[in-house]
Amino acid sequence: MECRKFDITISAAYNVEDVRLFGKTEAHARIYIVGLTEPERRTPTDTHGKKNPAWNFTTSYTIFESMLKNCNTVLVVKVYCTRAMGDIYIGQVDISLKELFDCAEPVHVATGKSSKLDDERDEEAAYNYDGGRTAMLTLPLQKGSVKSQGALRISYSFTEKVVLDKLRIASVAPHILSSFNKC
Repeated sequence: MECRKFDITISAAYNVEDVRLFGKTEAHARIYIVGLTEPERRTPTDTHGKKNPAWNFTTSYTIFESMLKNCNTVLVVKVYCTRAMGDIYIGQVDISLKELFDCAEPVHVATGKSSKLDDERDEEAAYNYDGGRTAMLTLPLQKGSVKSQGALRISYSFTEKVVLDKLRIASVAPHILSSFNKC
């Protein structure tokens, strides 16, 4: 089975809706991928950014190559205002992994590495090239079917494909095997 590592950094949100009547907005984000059985991941709460929270929170997933070939596997990032009486939903970004993969540049292009290399740079380029893809996007926050106020800034990368057998997947990442068996 061909897999890739998907690293995503939730950098910041900009101009988010102020959903509190009293006090300042202290926001966090929750991240999950529809199609994987892994639990959602949560950024720390930004207590200083108010309407422009910054997290620089990085998390990783192991995904099947087949998840990049259809639009059914979706990255969901929901932004909440943290409160003692229960969090308040601000908005979210939904985007398919296929779309993210298609938008990303091959790593050697994104880092400025030329595909035609001089002999003296071949060794360095081979070391730096990983066959993956990377990108940075600013996406509008949605609230239901309407555009919410604000935007979310993310950066992400996909590593090169690796081939894993079922036995190795079961020992390293059992959540992937359970996701695969549901397909």
